[in-house]
Amino acid sequence: MKFLRFLPIVAFLSIFLVSCNEDIDFTGTASEAPVLYCLLDQNDSLHYVKLTRAFAGNNNASEVALIDDSSYYDQVDIVIEQWAGSTKIGEYQLTDTVITGKDPGAFYSPDQKVYYFKEDNLKAIHTINTPNGSQTFNVEYRLIASINNGEFTVTAKTELVQGTSITTPISQGAYAFVNYNNGTTNYLQQNVKINAGNSSIVEARLQFFMDEYYNGVPVEKSYIWKLGYVSEDAFASGGIAAFKASGETFINLVKSNVTEDPTIDRRVLKKVRLLATCGTSDLNKYILVNQPSSSLAQTKPTFTNLSTSDGRPVVGIFSSRSTIIQEKLAYNPMAQTLRAFDKNTTKELCTGPITGTLWFCSEHIGDASELYHCN
Repeated sequence: MKFLRFLPIVAFLSIFLVSCNEDIDFTGTASEAPVLYCLLDQNDSLHYVKLTRAFAGNNNASEVALIDDSSYYDQVDIVIEQWAGSTKIGEYQLTDTVITGKDPGAFYSPDQKVYYFKEDNLKAIHTINTPNGSQTFNVEYRLIASINNGEFTVTAKTELVQGTSITTPISQGAYAFVNYNNGTTNYLQQNVKINAGNSSIVEARLQFFMDEYYNGVPVEKSYIWKLGYVSEDAFASGGIAAFKASGETFINLVKSNVTEDPTIDRRVLKKVRLLATCGTSDLNKYILVNQPSSSLAQTKPTFTNLSTSDGRPVVGIFSSRSTIIQEKLAYNPMAQTLRAFDKNTTKELCTGPITGTLWFCSEHIGDASELYHCN
């Protein structure tokens, strides 16, 4: 009986010892895989496709990654076609170019090759007249990338994001982050609401612009406040993506994005932009599966809407997004009653305990009688 109890252990050790004598090939047969990214946006005039290759092999990956040619195919021909139903209504032949500004890291930099086409107004819908009347279609964009003179192709399709708008705040309303009640400062929540249209994910950001004056000479600075993103399963009634912007966070972000530089004469907030970027269902899925894993096993699903003609693996996405912008001037001489920030928020920024020592003043005519008005 004791012998029988030891049999599983002996069997395990036998397997382990045999395995130690075997050479394990982690790479197998090296196979190139295309890596392609493209997000069309009808608000842009230049549209880019990034196409590189990835492969497994026995070379030193760290060394190969620093050689730009190792990431490119010898020959690439990319066409993006426009289709309205079963009718092809146009196409764009992409041209390659080299752009700079790529951040340094494990891969080659600062230059990178991309493919692009120019179009100021991508069509989201198209109407076709027929003998039986007109019919309107959502335009479908089909990407066809032919690699190495037709060795294989990468294909994908997408429609454009449309029907999006900023519903709150209204274009003529001021951001109200602060109010005062019997000498007490209260920080307020500012609602931001985006009509998502046919999109499935919405990201909202606020961008603040200020001038810092050095010996009377203004230098523009800006910073971004990320309000987060909302996917379609959290949209409110009517397809609304809702966000909250905290007044206390706003004041503290202003402080953290400036320095107490004694050579600055004054600071003036000039404008604020609300940027809402809306993406398709495919883009939503791609973002979700590429988030950090919360599983102890670190297992993650994969997603791509790309396919290859010979069945080889492919990485990336071809989809669309749309960025809409609402801009408010802190002071507009042509519309003097309008302002980006209400009077209480402006006062708190200029005189409050958190930012009151940072030399902020107001140029707004409605604050002309206040001590914090710019002289």
